[in-house]
Amino acid sequence: MVEQNDNVDETTVNVARQIRTLRERRNLSQRSLAEASGLSRNTLSLLERGQTSPTVSTLKRLALALKVDINAFFNSSDDESIVYTKARQRRNIQIEQGLMADLGVGMHDQLVTPLILRLNPGARSGPALAHDGQDFVLCLSGEVLYTVNGKAFVLEPGDSLFFDGQLLHRFQSTVNEISEVLIILSTPHESAQYISGHFPEGHDADD
Repeated sequence: MVEQNDNVDETTVNVARQIRTLRERRNLSQRSLAEASGLSRNTLSLLERGQTSPTVSTLKRLALALKVDINAFFNSSDDESIVYTKARQRRNIQIEQGLMADLGVGMHDQLVTPLILRLNPGARSGPALAHDGQDFVLCLSGEVLYTVNGKAFVLEPGDSLFFDGQLLHRFQSTVNEISEVLIILSTPHESAQYISGHFPEGHDADD
């Protein structure tokens, strides 16, 4: 499953760093990732410390457990320090109420989560919820009503809102047109996690 040797090359060290980074980015413990990938915790520990070289089979199992492409283990820090996304290349996620695009996909050691949320006329989030970190919202078009800790805030183009994510909050479009907002979360979130919290369910869209 793994090839242990005394002279581990630079590629192995970089792969080790990527395995740990991807695991921590998903808030997984070594034990959790080991169980999900079918590896022993000791093997995973050796891999993350660069003390053993992973086989292709091992990397495939880890990639499946982490839900990434196997190439993610070979990306250098420099490759992931800048993420440039053309509008037509956004990875949009279709939701019942509109579309959402995660603009932070690919960033190395991501500390914030930038999202574009496009709401259909009258669309609204589910029951009020709270989460760790802080939320920054900038209205780009249309009109969106945010309710935070029982207080209502109407956002029109150019208006912004910044609040503690631990306060119960929800939102809805209040006009008969598409509304679009930029949302920046101060902690790394999976886009699927954000959707499952605020909306019933979503799936990938082609555009």
